[in-house]
Amino acid sequence: MSDVEIIGKLELVNINTPDGDFGFIVGTDGFFTDVNGKNWFGSQLIKAGRVEQSVNGIAPAGELSMSFFQDPDAPDLIGQVKSLGNDYINGRLVTFYVQPITDPSELYNPKLPPELLMTRVMRTLKYSTSGAQSREIAITFESVFENRRRARRLVYNTVDHSKLIGRINPSLEFIPTVDFQEQKLFD
Repeated sequence: MSDVEIIGKLELVNINTPDGDFGFIVGTDGFFTDVNGKNWFGSQLIKAGRVEQSVNGIAPAGELSMSFFQDPDAPDLIGQVKSLGNDYINGRLVTFYVQPITDPSELYNPKLPPELLMTRVMRTLKYSTSGAQSREIAITFESVFENRRRARRLVYNTVDHSKLIGRINPSLEFIPTVDFQEQKLFD
């Protein structure tokens, strides 16, 4: 594939729910069927923010959101999603892909499969309203360093070393326990 010139890419995101997988094109209107036969629905109203890293006290997270205008004659979409609750998505996967495009005709008849970019675990649903009809629904998901907060607190000894490798290893029995120097290495 290195000799193929990529002229563009579609950002794709797949949301796994108890009702099945749903594929979306981020930030672009349209409909796309990939080489595997999966359908992806696009909208300029769908956006994926940057995935934050755990730096300077910021909790690692990312967000996928959809903005829309609520039709007063249609059922309340936020109310319907709220009735599902956070358990509907919490712990389920959100998967991000990029679809390489080598020719404009591939928007209708792709030749290459989507490439996996990252997989994250969804956590919560958020809602916001602005004005009479403007609404937003967002899904938060873990960052690449989510598990850093659950770091194992192990001591550098034979007992904790055996927990890491899954068997007893007496090699750390002879590790120095003090910084005592009998003589200087350099004068």
